[in-house]
This record gives sequence, structure tokens and C-alpha cells, in this order.
Amino acid sequence: MSQKKFDPLHRIEEAPSRLCVILAILTLAAHVIICTLTPANPATLGLVLIIAYLIVSSMIYFIAKKKINIFRIESDASDEHNNGVVYAFKNYANIPYALVTDAGKLITVNSAMRHAAGKWDTVFNSDISSICGMPFDEILYLTKEDEEEDASQDDVDAYGIKRPKEEKKPCIVTVNERNFRLECHAIDSGKKPYYLLLFIDVTELMALTELHNNEHTAVGYIVLDNLDELTQYVNVSYENEVLQVEKKLRQWASDMKGVLRTYDRNKYMIFLNRKSLNVCIAQKFENILNAISDVRVGEESMPITASIGIAVTGETLEQRERDAFHALDMALQRGGGQVVLKTADGNEYFGGRTKSQQKRTGKQSRIIANHLCSLICNSSNVIVMGHSNPDFDSIGACVGIASLCMYLGVDVKIVMDTQSENFKICTSKLKQFSVYKNMFVDGVAGLEECTFSTLLIVVDANNFSIIESPEIAKSSFKTVVIDHHIKKQEFEEAPLLQYIDPSASSACELISEILEFSLPAGKLRKEEANILMSGIMVDTSNFTRTVGTRTFAAALYLRSAGASTEYARTFFEEPFEDYRAEALFASEAKLFKDQIAITAIESTGSPNARVAAAKAANKLLTVKNVNAAFALIRIGTTVFISARSNGTINVQLILERIGGGGHFDVAGAALTNTELDDAEKLLTDTIDKYLTETTTAKKTTNNQGEPIS
Repeated sequence: MSQKKFDPLHRIEEAPSRLCVILAILTLAAHVIICTLTPANPATLGLVLIIAYLIVSSMIYFIAKKKINIFRIESDASDEHNNGVVYAFKNYANIPYALVTDAGKLITVNSAMRHAAGKWDTVFNSDISSICGMPFDEILYLTKEDEEEDASQDDVDAYGIKRPKEEKKPCIVTVNERNFRLECHAIDSGKKPYYLLLFIDVTELMALTELHNNEHTAVGYIVLDNLDELTQYVNVSYENEVLQVEKKLRQWASDMKGVLRTYDRNKYMIFLNRKSLNVCIAQKFENILNAISDVRVGEESMPITASIGIAVTGETLEQRERDAFHALDMALQRGGGQVVLKTADGNEYFGGRTKSQQKRTGKQSRIIANHLCSLICNSSNVIVMGHSNPDFDSIGACVGIASLCMYLGVDVKIVMDTQSENFKICTSKLKQFSVYKNMFVDGVAGLEECTFSTLLIVVDANNFSIIESPEIAKSSFKTVVIDHHIKKQEFEEAPLLQYIDPSASSACELISEILEFSLPAGKLRKEEANILMSGIMVDTSNFTRTVGTRTFAAALYLRSAGASTEYARTFFEEPFEDYRAEALFASEAKLFKDQIAITAIESTGSPNARVAAAKAANKLLTVKNVNAAFALIRIGTTVFISARSNGTINVQLILERIGGGGHFDVAGAALTNTELDDAEKLLTDTIDKYLTETTTAKKTTNNQGEPIS
């Protein structure tokens, strides 16, 4: 039997009658009680109570009748009004809507929805995907509201700060070539759930957004980066060639509907919209990079190269101009001949097939040395640190800075892992000096040394997440960075001095130049010079890789201070386990694409397994016809990759594609939670793609830089 429908008006009309019955019962009870307990006359008392009952009942009746009449009038008016609203919303409202079941079946749609979908016949019980082309399950997922949840371990970063939730993109569907944003609202009818889908037309809004994005102005810097180097080998004027390059740049800017302006000799600024920039990105900027390198200088037909930094970040031109300059600086650090594009998601790199050239001069090093000495002298004390798991280059650079601080009379502490094998090997004789006995401290002791006027000097690293004590860097008010690695990201707070030169062989080379201009002769101890020399030797593979004129000049200075390459080589003596690991690498080596050596092994348990991988890659590079070498070793669940090149192949570009980085001819990467075979497959696929792109780029021009017909 069906349940009787609830009628609130009927219940209200029954209320006075029920109240009168209750009042009559109470009156009768009062009569009995009063007659029992008092000598009152029952007849008289009954007459009084009856009169009172009639008066009260009459009042209840007339009051209730008035209220019921008002409620009935309001109810009738409300029903009439609601029926009119529903009718108007269904037939005249401009917002399309559809009522569907929990299975996505259509119950009804309004006239606006029929007009938008172009369906004038019945749509009852048809699927919602027939209108919007999207399954109902996907609509529910995209339109449901996020529920507030307690922050879990995955919702906080390493410092306990809650990460902001990713903003969910709106659900956009296309109906009859118009775009609609879907809103889904649940309707509980008491029996079966229904959903009301509102279709908000955003066609014009999306068109305006696309127009805004396309016209968003990008700012760029362009510098012809190798003209000074060309003049060392070409004894002719290159002004005509520069004019040719400028003509090509102006033609490129014109084709991109941009504006090119000269702001200094052989330096330009360019402004273009995002739509044109997207065209350049699709072409990987090869059109302009190749056009510039087509211009050759001298009888040797040496190409001119350019570094380009472009930024599309921020909402103001001022911020984009600043970021574009940083992008240009990064392009120059990476060796030039390339484009660095700075976006909100990070940096993108294009080109970069030329090796970095040393452009540092004695004048620049003298200026850096003077500035650094001034900062040290104006500080109460100095803390020096390198990267964690220190190598000889990091240790030597720290010792070099400590020597400078002691000469200037400023208290200095070196934060370092004193339990590492490299530290024990190269500082055994250094600790014989009383000034070094208490100089090396851990991160906790170093943090206690920090004050408002403390100067922190970070060497051989520019990524604060890998230094020995990131907590000290966060607490420091004054910071200096001296490094030879490529800077991949901007600092949260700009250091007082950042001396980053990727063309240098090592951090010890940079520090040695600073010491040469800062310390009087004889002030650098022989033991200190030996550690600095070992840092240069380990990063240059005994002066066989990444060596420039400044490298030999730094080595000459250290040699004059008493350093011995023969003694420094004793630091590199390896235990039998490491020798065995290198031999295992050699036994597993194979040749890929006739010019790349790849070897991969599981960890042998040696604490220096990663060092053995680097040595194996260096050794494989000495094999005839091998232009690049990759050594892979799996330690735990992480596969570490060491890459070396003779300058023909850019291993930096290869490993950057799988999350690594480094220099043109020295690079590395770490793949977490990866099997050795999977890592090797990923590496070979990446190498194959790089070689294909390089071959394609080379085929666009012949040896004279002219297009091939």
C-alpha cells in the first residue's frame, strides 16, 4: 500500500479541534478536583467552567481560522508563483541545464539547452554524453568539490610547511562548437538521486583568454658571445659579419612581429608576443641559431654564435626584463650558442651544442678578490662549507678560503663531514698546525657560530639543498657563493657576491686565483697548496680534461707555493675494492652507435662505488673512437649515472632530459626507484634522440654554412 502524501495544510486545520478537545478534558478534570477538595456548589462551578470553556474555545477558533486563511492564501500564491518560475526557467532562461539520473540518463532539459545542443526532439532517457561528448563519470569527477582533509605526511614538505593543493581545472565541454563550463549539483528527492547540470557559456571568455595569452609580451636579451675568442684566431675585421648577423636578427624579429633594439655593442633586446614565441619553441629556435652560425669569420670559416635569454614570467615588464637577464646569464654559463627560456614552470633549454670557453680574465679575478676580502674584513666571523660527501675540490676550496680568512685576521670555521675518507686522506698533515685543530666543525656547532654579522661562504656548490648544512644557509644574513657548476635556478635571496664560472675546471682553480691576488708570497702553506692542487687534478683528470690557460696559471701559482703533483696524486690511491669495481665496469662495457661506451653494474658494496663509476667513465673515454662514455651503478633502489665526453657530444644535454645535469663534457644523474635495465634503456633512448636531433641540425647546413639544396 502506498504511503499517504504529507499535507501540512490539513494538519494545521485539524489543530484547533484537537486543542478544543484537550481543553474540554482539562475543564472536566478541574471541575472534579475542585468539587472534591472544596465545598463549592457543583452546579454553579460547572456553569462557570462551561462559560469559560466556550469563551476560550471561541477565541481559539477565530484566531486559528484567521491564521489558516492567511496560510492558505500564501500557499496558493506560492504554488502559483513556483509553477510560473519553473515554467519561465525551463522555457525562457538563457542558462542551459539538464536533469540527469545517477547513471547519466537525461530526464529533462530546458529550451536553452535544446537550442545549444540543436536537439528539438525528445532526449528522455538518452545519455548525457550524446550532448556534451563526455561520460557522466568523468563529469562527476571533474566537477565534484574537494573535501577538506587533514594534512597527511604527503601534504607537507621537508620543513613541515603545508603544500598548497593543486587548483583543479574547470570541466569544459564543447557543444555545437561552443565551449561550456559544467557545474554539477546533486538533488536528493528522498527516493533516487538526481543531478542538475548547468552549462555556463565561456566561449567568449576563452577566446579573450587565448588572445591575452597570445599577446603576452616576452622579453629577451641577445648577445654575440664568441667574438672576443674569434679575434684570437682571426686576423681580419669581423664588422661585416656582425652586420650580417644583425640583419638576420632584425629579419627574424620582423618575421616574429617583434621589436629588436641595440642597447650595447653586439648586444640586443627583443620584444615579441607569446604566439610568435610558441612558433620559435616549436622550431626549437633552430631557425635563428642556425642563421647566426651560418655567418662565418676568416679563412677558417669559424661560426659566430649567440646566447639568448627570454622570459615570460610575471605580470610586469620589469620582472620579465630581470628574469630575461638571468636567463641570458645562464645561457652564457652553459657555454653559449643557445637559448634559455624562463617560464613559470622553470627553465627550458634549446641549442647548446658548443663547449664553454674560458672568458675569465685576471682583471675580473682581481675585482672578485678585492670584493671578497672587503666582505670578510667587515664580518665578525666566517663560516665556510662545500657540498655534502665532500670531494677533494670541495675540501681544497674550503681550505683555501680559510687560509685567506686567517691572513685577514678573521675567525673562520669550516663545516664539513670529518668522517669522510677524502677528508681524512688530505687533511692528515694539515691538522699538525694548531690553527686547524679546532677549525673543522659539524653543522650543529656551525649553527651556534652564526650571528647577524657572520659571513657564510659556500664553495663548489650553488644548490643549497646539497650543501653540508642547509640550516646554516637559511639562518645566514650574508652569503657568498663561489662555484664552477652551472646554476640551474635563482637564489631565494641574492648573495652579496656570487662568483659562478662554469668554464673553470674546478672551484680550487677559482680560489687559487683569488689567493694569488690576495695573499703575499709565502703566506700559503705547502700543505694547503697540495690540497688545492688535488682539487684541480681530480676535476681535470690529471690535467687532461676541461683545462684552459687559467687552469695552468692557477696550477703554476700553487706550484710556486710548494704544491707537488706527485704528492697530490697519492691522495687518489684507491683500495682494492674500488679497483675491482672499476675492472667490473670495464668487463661490462659495450659500444652504442659506434661512438658511445656504456657500462652498467650493480653495487659491489664499496663506499666509493660512485667514484669508481666516474673513474670507469673517464677510462672508457680513452678508448679509440669513443666520443662519450656512461657508467651506471645501482646502489639500493637508485641508479647513478656518470657521463664523460671528449667535447664532441654534449653529455649535459643528454642527462638533463632525464633529470640530471652538469657540464658539456662532464655530467651526472640519479634515477630513484629504477631497475638497472630500465635505466639503461631510458639512457639509450635519450642518447638516440639526441643524436637524431644533432644529425638533423647538421644536415641543414654544409661546411660553408650554406643551406643544402
